[in-house]
Amino acid sequence: MTKNLISAVLMLMSSTVLAGGSITWGEITAIAFQNKDLMLYSDDWQNPNGCEIANAVILKHTDSNFDKAYSLILAAYMSGKKVVAWSDECLSFDGKTYNHIRGFKYLQVK
Repeated sequence: MTKNLISAVLMLMSSTVLAGGSITWGEITAIAFQNKDLMLYSDDWQNPNGCEIANAVILKHTDSNFDKAYSLILAAYMSGKKVVAWSDECLSFDGKTYNHIRGFKYLQVK
């Protein structure tokens, strides 16, 4: 019984660690504010969480680095640079789900 419980806990922990992933490098084709949150669009992005909408991601206005992330994203958009970010969950907006990115985790421009 204890061995089965330990195995179950280890499987749960490993699945939590492996959840999510990179949206891969992509050029932003559009930016929009929706309910204070920032939505970014790119046809190049992957869909690491299997959300319903694959070509758009959401950066929440409550993100601890929202202002810095917005500045970085806007500069990338205006200069045609590619962006990559990390997403580990889907968020619901207007009846569809989108990958949720974080401004404090793996947001990069090249």
